[in-house]
Order: sequence, then structure tokens, then C-alpha cells
Amino acid sequence: MQDLIDAKSKIFSKNTIICLGIIALSGFLIRLFYFPEGIPLTLDGALYFWYANDLSVSGTFPSNLDIPNNGWPTFLSVFFSLFSSENFLEYMDLQRYITIIISVTTIIPVFILCRKFCGNELSLLGASLFVFQPRIIENSLLGVTEPLFILLELSCLVLFLQNDLKFKYLSFGFLALACLVRYESILLIIPLSILFILQHRKKKIIIRYSIAVSIFLLILLPMAFVKMDTMGYDGIVSHSVAAGIKFGQPDYVPDFTVYLGAISLIKSTALSVFPIFFIFLPLGLFAFFRKRNFDKSVILSFLIFMSLPIIYAASRDMADPRYLLTLFPIFSIISVFTVREIIRKFDKTKLISVLFIITIIVLSIIYLDYTKNDYDHELEVYNVGLEVHKRTLVINDYHPESKYVHNKIDAVTNLGSFPILSSELQQKVKLVALHECKTTDLFCFDSLNEFIDYGKNEGLTHIVADYNENRPQFLKDVFYNEEKFPYLIKIYDSSEQGYDYHLKIFKIDYEVFDSIK
Repeated sequence: MQDLIDAKSKIFSKNTIICLGIIALSGFLIRLFYFPEGIPLTLDGALYFWYANDLSVSGTFPSNLDIPNNGWPTFLSVFFSLFSSENFLEYMDLQRYITIIISVTTIIPVFILCRKFCGNELSLLGASLFVFQPRIIENSLLGVTEPLFILLELSCLVLFLQNDLKFKYLSFGFLALACLVRYESILLIIPLSILFILQHRKKKIIIRYSIAVSIFLLILLPMAFVKMDTMGYDGIVSHSVAAGIKFGQPDYVPDFTVYLGAISLIKSTALSVFPIFFIFLPLGLFAFFRKRNFDKSVILSFLIFMSLPIIYAASRDMADPRYLLTLFPIFSIISVFTVREIIRKFDKTKLISVLFIITIIVLSIIYLDYTKNDYDHELEVYNVGLEVHKRTLVINDYHPESKYVHNKIDAVTNLGSFPILSSELQQKVKLVALHECKTTDLFCFDSLNEFIDYGKNEGLTHIVADYNENRPQFLKDVFYNEEKFPYLIKIYDSSEQGYDYHLKIFKIDYEVFDSIK
């Protein structure tokens, strides 16, 4: 233990701490620069928000919100309980700030892990590769699971690679916590168990492995029982097994072939690693695994097993770049080996490392500026969405702009006080999808009349049309040629309120519609 402490004290010298602090501060400031001020969380981020909110308000785990990965919102609820505001947007901002802090903090285990294979200068470069990666920066602003998930998994790896047995036991505890955040990390119990047994097979292995598994289960099982009680499933084994069973059914992924799955995975990976890892990763992979040892075998097993969920997602044509983020810390470490190969030809390691860090920051900012969301547009979409909420009951979906209309954000905006349980909010506006049919067509309806005929049974009351060119042709026709539709009565035009985001709301006059269709 003392040897470990001494080693760590050498790693975290005064200069190293100062450099890490500068890198962390820079990463934090970049994230603040791109912070979406005044814009609510949507989709998964909003779902986690409501779970954390309900848990902090009621003190009990919600049974009305179906979230298998409830570790992150449970952790978040602690901070919500300590926070006081009547503005729900400030709670959402807090959620984003916490994911930002977690994301930046992850440079510590990245540095420690990198230090297993490289010197301090290159390890600082590895930390920079991670914290300035544009995909990591973008994800840290969404209030979702990945930042905490990555931190826990990486901490698990760092602890497992220590020689002290107590730290290896602790790694199983961190793995259990990671499973609570995202259930797919249960896969890591397989390589960690095998590697643990191989390393300790001659030293009371049954007792030692039993202790490790017991720590894992003692952390995992209480939350599993909570989810069984509130949602009817454990959320970890249940979803992992279900995914495996479904994937084994031929009709579940009817169009899937190994070739198409591989192409989808390659495309997703290429998009995710661009621009920084795209440059550094290929040569680094060869250099890193050129000489194999136990530590590198642990890294390799992590890459393989955490790639399985990504392959599964690719097979379903769901290869979202988000799924690859858990591998980015490892990509950072491997990429450092590319730089090491370059530096070997020069004597000025520190200077070259600084130049590389500056290059990484510049590339990241250029990429972020090129791909960033138009926050002015999003803020207008949100405000116009509130107008939609005031004037309509059942409307056509107009995704992605409709995301501010159907996740209770519209309802909570008009409240005089907050916090409040999500179950007490009335979801006024209902969306009717434009693609409910079981075909491969992008849209199911050839005309507005056909859609209204379908929507009438769903209670459709209004048609919403905007200038988004990705809408079906009949909605674009409504927007640009409203006079062609005598059964539509325009009740709102956002341009009249000075918005650049142009949206129109039409009330359906079914008497006129039925008479002329």
C-alpha cells in the first residue's frame, strides 16, 4: 500500500497537478462557451430530469416513469434535493452543470490510466485528447448518462489495474455502480472475472473471487429490488437477456446482414472519431498492441466487450455516435502512442506535447463551431412551441421541432411554482405521427386529406406547418399555399410575432372538410 502511495505522489507532482488543473479549467470553459442557456432539456435528458425531480420531491422512487438506467437520475436527485428554485430551467441547467463537471473530472482517471503506459507529458496529452474531444464536449451538455457512466467505468479499470488486492475488490464495486447507470456494462463482469481468476488462481482464488462478486452484488441488488418493486423488472439482467433473445430472432432485424452491420458500424465510428481520433488512432492501435502484457490485455478486453452493444445497435441501424463514447478514454490512451512514435524522433518532448494540445483544442473548436446547434433557433422553437401549446390539442408531429411540445416542458413552463411531481402535470398537446404505417416509406400518407382522415380517429384538431424542408410534401404545400385548403383556418403565424422560425397553426374545420373531400 505504501508503495502505491509513493508511486501516486510521484505521478501527481506539483507541476502535474498545475497542468491538469489548466487542462480541466480549459475544458470547463469551452463547455461553458457552448452552454445552451435558457433552452430546456429534451428527449432522454428530459426523462432523467423528471425522474430525478420526482425522486427528490417525493422521497420515493417513481413508479410512473419507466427508466431501466435509473442510476444517473438517482444520483442527480441528491443535488436537486439540495437546490432551491421556482424555475424548472435552473434545475435543468444544474443537471447540465453536473454532467459538465463529471466530464471534466474524468481527465483524472484518464491521466492515471495513461500513466500506466507513458510518462507525465504524454499522459497529460492523453487527458487533453479526452477532455477536448468534440463529441465528449457535446454530450456533456445534454444532461444524459454518458459522463457518469464513462467516469465509473474508467475508475473501475484504473482500480482493477492496481496491484493492491483491495483496489481490485473496489473495482467490482465501481463496475456495479456503472451497471446502475447503463445496464450494458454488465458485460464487463465476464472479462474482469476471467482476468481476476487468471491473476490470482494460485492465491486462495475461491475466497478472493467470492469477496469480489459479493461486493458487486451488494451494490447492484438493492437497486435491482427497487426497480422490481416500482417497474416490474430489474433493468439490468432483464434488458440484457431480452436484447440477446430479440437479436436471435430472424424477424427482429430482417434486413440485417453482417456486411450491412459492419458498414453501419464503420460509418458511425468514422463520424464519431472525426477529427481528432481520426488522425491519431490508426497508428496508435498498432503501436499500443505491438507488445502485449496483462495491463494491455485488460484494455483489449474492455474494447471488445464494450463494442458488443455498439455492434448490436449497428445491426438495428441505430449506430448513434453516443454509443461509442464509452470507448473514447481508451481511444485517447491509444492515440498517445501515435504521438510517442512521432516524439521519438525529436528531443523536445514537452514542447511537442504542448503543440499537440494546442492543435487538439483548435481542431475541436473548429469542429464544434461547424457542427454546433443553432441555439438562437432552438430558443425560438421552444418559445413558438409554447404558442402551439396554448392554441392546440391534437396536432401532427413535426419532429425535431415538436420535441418542446410533448415532454411536459410546455406544461411546466406555465406553472407559477416549481418543483412539482410530473404526475401532477397535464400533458395537454397530443402528437399524431406521420409514419405510423408498417412500411419502409418515410411517410405513410400521400395527401393531407388522407392524413386528416386518419387523424380524425385520433382526435386531430390542428395542423402545424413550418418551413422545414424535410416535411412531407403535403405539409410543405399547406405552409406555402394555404389558400388551397379551405377547411384550414389559420390561427397563428410566428412571423407576425417577429420570430425568424416561421411556423403556422391551422384549425381543421371538419364540416367543410367532410363536405368537399
